[in-house]
Amino acid sequence: MAVVKDARDLLFYDLTVQRRAQQAPYPDLIDLAFYWLKAAQNKKTPSKKFNKGSITAILKDVHLDAANDIMTLLLEMSDRNAPDTTYLDHEVRTSRHIAKGEKEGSGASAHVFISTKQQRDFPNTYLTLIEAIPAVPVQKIQATLNTIIRQACDADPKAFTYQKPGGINKDITYQPHIALGGYPSDRLIEDLEHGKILGMKLVSPTVKEPLGQSPFLKLEEYSVKVRVSKDLPEGQRWGTLLGEARMNKTDYPTARIYVQPEKDGKSFSVDVDAETGNIIGQAYVKTRRVGNIDPPISNASPDDIVPQLQSRAVEILLKERSV
Repeated sequence: MAVVKDARDLLFYDLTVQRRAQQAPYPDLIDLAFYWLKAAQNKKTPSKKFNKGSITAILKDVHLDAANDIMTLLLEMSDRNAPDTTYLDHEVRTSRHIAKGEKEGSGASAHVFISTKQQRDFPNTYLTLIEAIPAVPVQKIQATLNTIIRQACDADPKAFTYQKPGGINKDITYQPHIALGGYPSDRLIEDLEHGKILGMKLVSPTVKEPLGQSPFLKLEEYSVKVRVSKDLPEGQRWGTLLGEARMNKTDYPTARIYVQPEKDGKSFSVDVDAETGNIIGQAYVKTRRVGNIDPPISNASPDDIVPQLQSRAVEILLKERSV
């Protein structure tokens, strides 16, 4: 998915609002959007730091479209580890190097377009389109948005409260968060249905506890290996695998499926949310190409939401969402 000036790829995701306190209510997405808007407007909002601070992210711009019930975010990322930029002109054999300053990083931005209306039959779930920018991965977008929510709750502990039913009349604080799960691409379903399924693992994350006495080895997950018969009929494979994974979602919230699309070809694995069937990560996520963007997007990190991309994405979101 190459990034060019006059075209972008939009990735399809479900944004789900979640909370760890089982008796706490699910806040409406617009309540969380309020904090994202404040973070973008406040230039003193701390950046989200990754890789010991060498990569940072901020919300650069937020737009709420009340008429269409759509929110647009522009998330900007700075990478100090990236090399300096070089521009070349091979006609005259010249090169121009642009060096970063001491605290500067290579910049990239990605738009996130979110329906603020819940998907029909899927509570607390909102269709989301994410501009595919390699330097701005989806996992970091999710982490940045959740960090803003956490910072807001730390500043105002009573931002989200609930009372236990049947208990004493006492407010209990909690912190909601969001998760992004990708829609399976047509290519993934085709490879599953017509290729060779090498197996499946049901995976359960664990606290990173030490393995034995070594301080350098830590457990990250437990898994159960599932053998998949070669006789599983085509056309039923995705539904069968997902159905069985869903039955075991409490103990194993992730299913890791191993596939070889072609005989003697390269195999791959994909992680799937056992409850929703959404893809975890960015590979094999449903994509829509938006071409002929006019005027073209002139740089990798625009200062404001790009209206000519926004209008096209909103059109797709209105057509694809189910409310």
